Amino acid sequence: MATNQGRRDIGIVFCLVLGLLIGAFIKRVTIGLIIGLALGLLTASLIANRKR
Repeated sequence: MATNQGRRDIGIVFCLVLGLLIGAFIKRVTIGLIIGLALGLLTASLIANRKR
């Protein structure tokens, strides 16, 4: 069980860092918002599953 918790934490950090990097390099606002929304939903689902 501890292995899954560690992987989930790494996944959360990876999603946050990836979202920041993509947001910094994308010049088109619409595409950046869509990608940011998708990564935000993924991160939120990882955090929500963490509490179970």
